[in-house]
Amino acid sequence: MNARDLVSILSVIDGGGQKLRDLVSLHTVDALACLAAGAGSREGSSLLAFYRETGAGDAVSSAAGASAVIRFTEWDAIHVPSCATPDPMAVPAALIFAGDYETYVKAVAAGHAVGLALSEAVGGVSALPETWPGLFAAPAVAAVSAAIALGLPDEQVAQALVLSMAGSSGRNGRPSGNPSARWLVIGEATLKGIRSALAAKAGIKGDLDLLSSGWMKGQAASAGALESRHVDPAAIARVAAKPFVSARQGINAIQAFASLLQKGVDPAAIEGVHVFLPPVAVPVVSRPLLAEDRLSTIAHLGLQLGIAAFEPARQMDVDRSRPFGAEALSFAKRVTVFADDGLTGEGWPARVVVSERGQAREAIWPQSSSENPKKVLDRKIESLSPATARSLKRVETAFVDGDPSVVAEARKLMLGLTDFPASKSEAA
Repeated sequence: MNARDLVSILSVIDGGGQKLRDLVSLHTVDALACLAAGAGSREGSSLLAFYRETGAGDAVSSAAGASAVIRFTEWDAIHVPSCATPDPMAVPAALIFAGDYETYVKAVAAGHAVGLALSEAVGGVSALPETWPGLFAAPAVAAVSAAIALGLPDEQVAQALVLSMAGSSGRNGRPSGNPSARWLVIGEATLKGIRSALAAKAGIKGDLDLLSSGWMKGQAASAGALESRHVDPAAIARVAAKPFVSARQGINAIQAFASLLQKGVDPAAIEGVHVFLPPVAVPVVSRPLLAEDRLSTIAHLGLQLGIAAFEPARQMDVDRSRPFGAEALSFAKRVTVFADDGLTGEGWPARVVVSERGQAREAIWPQSSSENPKKVLDRKIESLSPATARSLKRVETAFVDGDPSVVAEARKLMLGLTDFPASKSEAA
């Protein structure tokens, strides 16, 4: 697919439409809430310090650092089938350049459309673990968001797209340690995308036929040709916020388990928990638990259910630096995960069976009605320090009111969160 063709599809995005404005508002405040939570953590603050000390100290460096930290939290919104997480790239890249509300909305929405298109074409879930779809698409998300925010014509937006993807790869291995290159590469991808937009603005040109069928198929064994059907201008509506810090593969199981607790199941009386998930979701959540490894504590489903049962506030804990309690760790050993080919549907549905005093109680998630995204965001904001929560609420209100200064207000908040240490989440 020619880059011109892809960008032409995005031209229908109406930055003045109220439905799209509401979605972009929700995603912007959610991304900034993630940034606030991550900025106060050990690893998040180290990433931000790196960009402050090695960058130019400008808004572009701030955007790159913000991108890395938002994605680091594992609390940012995701499109499950494609494994695309566009918020960390689209929001910062658009914020630093957009001069008005309507342009900002279009820039963020376009970044999401490109992110999902490339992530789906490269194979989505099927591309894992060799190719990380979100990383593969990250430079393009930032490039398109920045280029549209800059007000570039379609031709230069297309050039920014191919310049950002030239030499890019979604292969990052499994870096360990703290700080981890897993998050640095997201910041660097955003930096590349933004600089690609600036290069396109300066007249530098790339290969508009770069995203060919052959090139795409070389990125992952599961990749196919990038086609117009992949490019959905309304893609942002399919990207959902996470209710708590967790690998997305296990969130439905956690919510199913929480629904049983709300119905009166006594955690102390639970003898065992059987969790049934689609086969593709099982490997991430059933790896051995390493309590000293942050990502392990976020992914391991047994520990996550133990947290839900005995330390629910820590479902909002981005840092994970404090040891978990003995009850939560012991509970993790009572959870067994099974692959179930019968669980189908978008979003990795889950069935949880709890044995309590010899009786089995069962819950399935998602249910017929999903939780209001606004309530999910409110809980996220409330977990932060009072001062940060107030700032986020002001930005949220400004978006709702259509205040023309809201982009500048959100940009100021992002710059403040990346330039100065932020208070930790109260749950951390």
